[in-house]
Amino acid sequence: MKGSEEIDLHSCANELQLLLRLLNEEEDSVKLIEEFHKKVDWKEFLQLVYFHKVYPSIYLRLSGTDSPYLPNNVVKLVEGLYKDNTIKMLQLIKELDNISTALTKNEIRMLTLKGPILSYYLYGDLSSRTSNDLDILISFQDLKSTIEILQAKGYEMEYEPPRKLKDWQKRNHHLEFLHKEKNCKVEVHWRLHPGPSKEPSFADLWNNRKTVSIGSTAFHTLGEEILCYYLVTHGARHGWFRIRWLVDIVQLLKREEDINSYPMVFMENQACHLYQQALYLVENLQLSPKRYQRKIKKQSKGLAQKAFLFMRERINFFHPPDKTWDKEGKKYLFMMKPFKQKAAYIIRKFYANSWDAEVLPLPKSLHFLYLPLRPILWLWRVILKQKVSLRRL
Repeated sequence: MKGSEEIDLHSCANELQLLLRLLNEEEDSVKLIEEFHKKVDWKEFLQLVYFHKVYPSIYLRLSGTDSPYLPNNVVKLVEGLYKDNTIKMLQLIKELDNISTALTKNEIRMLTLKGPILSYYLYGDLSSRTSNDLDILISFQDLKSTIEILQAKGYEMEYEPPRKLKDWQKRNHHLEFLHKEKNCKVEVHWRLHPGPSKEPSFADLWNNRKTVSIGSTAFHTLGEEILCYYLVTHGARHGWFRIRWLVDIVQLLKREEDINSYPMVFMENQACHLYQQALYLVENLQLSPKRYQRKIKKQSKGLAQKAFLFMRERINFFHPPDKTWDKEGKKYLFMMKPFKQKAAYIIRKFYANSWDAEVLPLPKSLHFLYLPLRPILWLWRVILKQKVSLRRL
């Protein structure tokens, strides 16, 4: 799956070309519909709108478009998605307030990530961005108390990773909870990303927090520079397979007069190549006017091209359709790491982890045996996994 060095929009289906151009607010939507209406399969277009989670932006564009070539049912379907999303976001903000109040009462500091607060901060309302769950960030020392509070409120942990060894808190970065009656999912983060990775401490994030007020309620979220870092690195780690994440970057860039200097947080956390990747994508997908004047590094271009393939082929990065795409995703994730993280990642493969300890529990005094036993334990886990897969057939 080798791509060319440059991003070629003409290699995209007409439906994706129309979608990207509609997301550029400087394009005339009436002229776009006139240009594409004979070339577009509207059912395929709607599937793209849904997959990339950009139906709020597309609805706002189409609802103001007076064109005889625009099918009414297309506008109606996108309008339905827009209204459903608005209701969902109102439910999420109510539940976020509920959780925030409970944590504050127990003196637990909480920062919101993404969700309705990001929509309000970037777009000025709760309906212009989609979200299916709540993401909150806390200090790791408050994790146990937070779990107890959520469980007391009716939340159940969806999956609990093994915690046999201390490595688990670095290998993982969040736990997922579900309230079945409210149909609300909450991700509790203690890191921005899974390790090994360099990122700001929770203390730094808290000290640089920004307060967003919605009505009479105040919520704490990431400061603007760190928010930019988080959205860029989060999108990169997911292969930018949803265009929605790039639309968020465009909204952030509108606030910046000079985008040619690396924000300090990217330099401190070895992520300048990811900043360039994001800018290269938004400009070459024509989501934003070309403002970046610095030379794009070869690594950033290569990462952007791979992300473009995930986006173009509609590949859910963490649920690939086959082994080929799974392999491509793993290659991309390794490629995006800076040298020190690559070295740490490789070295970590030789050390025991909580999954090993779950397969073969040993007393703490014998934990040193996990190192020589690692190849055997790894093979045994693979065999167990295959047996489980065969039972499901």
